[in-house]
Amino acid sequence: MKKRRTKSKQGNSQKRQQNRFRLFVVVSILNVLLIVFTVLLLPAALSKPQADGEDKPSTLGIRSIQVEGNTKYDNQAIIAMSGLQIGQSVFSVNKAQVAKKLKKGFAYIRDVDIDISFKREAVIRITEAVEMGAVYANGGWVIVDKQGIGLQKKPIESERPLRQMYLKGAGTQTDEIGKQVLDERSLSIIAEICTAFETYKLGDVSEIDMTSLNDIRVKWKNQIDIALGNDSNLTYEIAVAATTIPKILERHGETATGLLNVSQYSDKTVQAPTIVFTPSSLLNTEIKEETQPETSPTTDGDTQ
Repeated sequence: MKKRRTKSKQGNSQKRQQNRFRLFVVVSILNVLLIVFTVLLLPAALSKPQADGEDKPSTLGIRSIQVEGNTKYDNQAIIAMSGLQIGQSVFSVNKAQVAKKLKKGFAYIRDVDIDISFKREAVIRITEAVEMGAVYANGGWVIVDKQGIGLQKKPIESERPLRQMYLKGAGTQTDEIGKQVLDERSLSIIAEICTAFETYKLGDVSEIDMTSLNDIRVKWKNQIDIALGNDSNLTYEIAVAATTIPKILERHGETATGLLNVSQYSDKTVQAPTIVFTPSSLLNTEIKEETQPETSPTTDGDTQ
């Protein structure tokens, strides 16, 4: 009898374990189905419009939309272009698509970040393009950024653009806003000059003259023209100019104007290049340094 009771107890214990295992399997399957429904079906259900065609506010809909970093356009125009709407499901927002539309629709918008908080408050953060200068193209000025992309057009009102670095003689391939206006060689020259000016802390460049690519010139603070020659050694030439300009200002005064010629550094056939500064008062004379040493233009710096 004892053996039968023992076997009976063991059988009941095994049945209880089997029942618990079956219950565990059923609960696990239900949990998986619940997760699948939440991930795949719930967002679509929340964003589904009403039968009458009007958008139904989502339980997890956007509550507010703000724009940050914009100084060029109307905020409401940006929101409208983005396609974001109050009440729209937060799960239905395609951030990459929104950024693409805004950059295509507004030339000054360079980068876009969409942030939606736990409070369902959407923020469109704008990074704007920085104006580099203006180039003449197709009868007007085109403002471009550091990538040579056209930002806006301005009518011709003077011989040079107002409040913009003048990219004189720069090559252009279009005047279309939002496209690369400058050709690759001009863009490369401008980028190297601007980087060198920043590196050597020369301050603002008011004009880069590329009318002749064998006689590139840069106007420093509307005060001193720097003759660079061709584009083969621009960075070093600007480094030379950076060490020479303080000597010019010390010798001729802080308001000195004229032409600083460092172009021999772009000519590989010149064994001993020289640096020559010619004050404005002597630029239109026939006086030459080599033939008239007594009254010649000042040479700032020895032979390099």
